[in-house]
Amino acid sequence: MLPPKALVCRETFIERPAFRLSCVVLPVVVFCVLVTSMRVTSVWAGLKPASAPDIQPEDRALDIESGVTYGAGTRLKIPGTDWSFIVPVLWRSSRQEDSDMPFLMAEEGKGLGMMFPLADATREVVHDHLSQPLSLLHGLSFIPAGAEVETETSIARSYQGDGMIGRALAKLGPGGAGVIYFIMGPPEGTHGFESVLERLGQSTRFTEGNPSQ
Repeated sequence: MLPPKALVCRETFIERPAFRLSCVVLPVVVFCVLVTSMRVTSVWAGLKPASAPDIQPEDRALDIESGVTYGAGTRLKIPGTDWSFIVPVLWRSSRQEDSDMPFLMAEEGKGLGMMFPLADATREVVHDHLSQPLSLLHGLSFIPAGAEVETETSIARSYQGDGMIGRALAKLGPGGAGVIYFIMGPPEGTHGFESVLERLGQSTRFTEGNPSQ
C-alpha cells in the first residue's frame, strides 16, 4: 500500500540548516502502514526492482528515480546535492513519485530509514537538532535517550518512542555540509541499527571520489 500523494512532502532540506521534522510525512506514513498491516512487502508493491546489471560499483553514484527499488551495494545521489551514500546490506532504497527524498526499508523486519540533507550546519546546530523530541504523525513520537556519541565527523543519538526505537546519525562534511540519517522500528528488530548507520556514514561522500569528504 502506497501513501496518499496528498501527504507527500515536496520540500527539500539543503537550502537551510534546520532539521525540518514537518517533512518526514511520507516515510512516517509508510512506516505506520507497515506497523498496522504487518506486511512489509506491501510497501514495494508496484515498484520496479533494479535488475542485477543495474547495480553499479560503489564509485559510481546513480540519480534516484521514482518507482525504482535499489538494492544493497548501490551508490545513490542524495537528491538536490552532489553527495551520495551506499544502500546498506539487507536494505533497499526507493523514492515515491511525489517525494524529494528516498527512504530505506529493511529487507527483513520492520526497519525504516530516512535522510535529511543539511547545509550551513555547524556542529552546535546539529547537536540542537538531535537533542529535540521528534513528534511525528499518528501520535508517533521519539524522545532522545542516553548521551550522544560523537566523533570528528559524526554525532549519533538514540531515541525511544511508543513501542519503537529510533537511531540517528549525523554525518558532517566540509563547508557546513551534512546529512542526518534516521532509522526506526520495533525494539525486537533494532539490534543492527547502529551498524547500519555506521555503514551509511562511512559510505557518505560529500565530494565526488572522496569518501566522507
